[in-house]
Amino acid sequence: MSIKLYQSETSMYCEKVRVVLRMKNIPYEVSDVRPNRQPLIDFSGQRKIPVMDHNGQCVIDSTFISAFLEEKYPQNSIYPKGASDKGLCLMLEDWADEVLNLAVRAFRRAETPEARKEAEKGIEIHFRTLDQFFTGKQFIFGQMTMADIAIFVQLHYLYTVVKYEIPAAHKNLIAWMDMMRQSLKLPSLDVAA
Repeated sequence: MSIKLYQSETSMYCEKVRVVLRMKNIPYEVSDVRPNRQPLIDFSGQRKIPVMDHNGQCVIDSTFISAFLEEKYPQNSIYPKGASDKGLCLMLEDWADEVLNLAVRAFRRAETPEARKEAEKGIEIHFRTLDQFFTGKQFIFGQMTMADIAIFVQLHYLYTVVKYEIPAAHKNLIAWMDMMRQSLKLPSLDVAA
């Protein structure tokens, strides 16, 4: 068996896939696309990452890669049991990947103090919602699932790449983020100094 992940170290979507691979104890090789995207383009016919080469089979997009890995390697499931909970998990993953990501990207692109203030205002509603959501919760479905992972990697990006910390008023969310870091124990998840 051979798995290669075409990725960038700072992509939250690539981080999502690395977390799934780690949770499932699946060995894999990394091909960093930053210095040269040509091998990625030659293999997949496009530039988007992450891309996984699974024994020659091309799988594109973190959500599809994660679902593919779950099907091939069902140990340490990344989805909750029960159709309703799995559906909610997938909706939360999609919300994190699409909606929360827009708020995070607004921060990354904020080049002026005014733009940064606007970005803070935009993400604050998500912080408040997540702070309420994680009150008294360790994992959303009692075990770490794609919902937890997808939300975590988006918010962790704020620490590592944007260098922004969740405001102290959001104690439940901060405690959840700390618990996720400790649970995952990945060097790439260390908070940048």
